[in-house]
Amino acid sequence: MKHLVYILFIGLIIGLSSCQSEIEEADSLRLQNKFDEAAKLYQKLSDEGNAYAMWRLSIAYSNGDGVDFDQEKALTLLKNAAGHGCEEAKGDLAEAYMLGQLGIVKDTAKGKNMLEKLVNKSNNSYIQSKYAGFLLFGPDDLFEKNPEKGLRILKEVKDKTDPHYLYIMGGVYMFGIENIDKDLKKSIEYYTKSFEKGKRYSSCIIADILFTKKYKDVYNRENGIEWLKKGVESNSTDAMLMLSKIYLVSEDDVDYDEFKSYRNIGKGLYLLQKAANHGDGEAYFQLGNEYYYGANVDKDDNKFFEYSKKSFDLGYAGGANNLGAAYMNGIGCEKDIKKAIAIWEKAVKLGSGYAAKNLYYLFKFGKPNEIPINYNREKAKYYLLQGANLNEPDAWIALSFEYYPGGELFEQDLEQAYVYAKKSADAGNIDGCERVAYLLDKGIGCKRNPQKAQEYRVMYEVNKNNEKDK
Repeated sequence: MKHLVYILFIGLIIGLSSCQSEIEEADSLRLQNKFDEAAKLYQKLSDEGNAYAMWRLSIAYSNGDGVDFDQEKALTLLKNAAGHGCEEAKGDLAEAYMLGQLGIVKDTAKGKNMLEKLVNKSNNSYIQSKYAGFLLFGPDDLFEKNPEKGLRILKEVKDKTDPHYLYIMGGVYMFGIENIDKDLKKSIEYYTKSFEKGKRYSSCIIADILFTKKYKDVYNRENGIEWLKKGVESNSTDAMLMLSKIYLVSEDDVDYDEFKSYRNIGKGLYLLQKAANHGDGEAYFQLGNEYYYGANVDKDDNKFFEYSKKSFDLGYAGGANNLGAAYMNGIGCEKDIKKAIAIWEKAVKLGSGYAAKNLYYLFKFGKPNEIPINYNREKAKYYLLQGANLNEPDAWIALSFEYYPGGELFEQDLEQAYVYAKKSADAGNIDGCERVAYLLDKGIGCKRNPQKAQEYRVMYEVNKNNEKDK
C-alpha cells in the first residue's frame, strides 16, 4: 500500500512539473510575441483546468493575442480562472467591476470590496502592486489617495521583478511621490523592465515621456516613435492607436505639428483597423470620423454609422455621441430623434460631455418643426451641469451665459459666469476667449483688467485662425 501511495505521489509531482514547464514555455512564447503558439498552449492547459492559463487566455481574448477578439469569452475565462483560485484573475475581475470593463456593468462598490478582501488575505505581488497603484494614482472615485500607504505596500512587495510592480514604480519616479524625487531616467528604466516582462502599455508611456519637449534631459522624438513600434510588435492596442494618430496627422493639426514628417496614411489606417479588430471602442470611433470627414478616405456616411455603432456597443463615449448625432440627423441611417436622445443619454453616462451639451441645447431650444420649443427645461439644466462636470468647454461657456445675465434655468451669478468663461477660454474655446475679454473689460464677475482682456482677444484671434485653417 505504501508503495502504491509513493508511486501516486511521484506521478503527481511529475504531472505538476510537466504543467509548470508548459506554463513557462507559453509565457516565453508570449514574451517573444509568438502569440499564436502561446495561445494554443494556454488553451491546452486551460482545458486541463490550469487557472493561470485560463487567466492568460482571458487576456488573449480581450486583446486579440493569437485569437480573435472575443469579450464574452474573455470574461468567461476570467471568471473561471478566478473561481479556480488564480489570484491575478481575482484582481482583474475586481478591477473589471470597478471600471466597467469586459462588458460588465460598472459596480464600483462590489469591485472595491472584492479587491480589499483579496488584498487583506493575499501577499501576491501582482495584487499588492495593483492595490498600491490605486492608492497612488486613482481614479479618485475608487480609493482615497494615500501615497504613504501605497509606497509602504510597494516596499513590502515580495517579487520586485513582477511586471505590474515595475510598472507602478515607473509611475512613482515619473511623478515623484512623497519623499521620492521625480526622476524620468529612472522612470524609463522601470517602464522598460515592465515592458520586457510583458506590460506592453509601458511602451506608450515611455513614448509619451520622450515626446514631451519640456523634459529636455530625455526628449527624443525618434526614440519615442521606435518605442511605439515596439509596442505595436507586442500587439499593444494602445500603441497602435497612438502611432496611427501620428501617421494620420493632418497638415493643419497644431497639436501634432512636430510629427507631420511621419505622415503615412496607409500605415495609419492599417493600425487603426487593427486596433479596431482588437475590440477597441476608440479605434472604431476614429475610423468613423475618418469616413465622416473624408480626409484620408472617401467620405462614406454608412461606414460612419457602422463604426460609430460598434464604438458605442463597446462602451466608448465618443462613439456613443457620434451615433446619437447620426440618428439625430439621419447620417447613414433613418432619422430617429427619440433614438438619438436615448443614445445621447447613454453617452453621458459613459462620460461624454459633448453629448450632455447636445442634450442641453435640444431640451432648452428644441428642434424646429420636430420637438416643441422649451421641450424640457429641467432636463436642459441637468444636462448642462453634467456637461460642465464632464469638462466639456462648450458646456462651460454655455453655463457662463446662463449665469450672466441669468434666466429661467439659473439665477444670476456674476462670479460663476466669469469662472466658467475662463475655464472654457483656457481650454482653447473661441467663444470662451471672446467672453472672458468682454467680462474683464467690464469688470463683470471679476476685477476690471483691460490689459488681461487684450491677452484673451489675442488668444481669440489665434484660435479663430486655427479653426479656419482646419
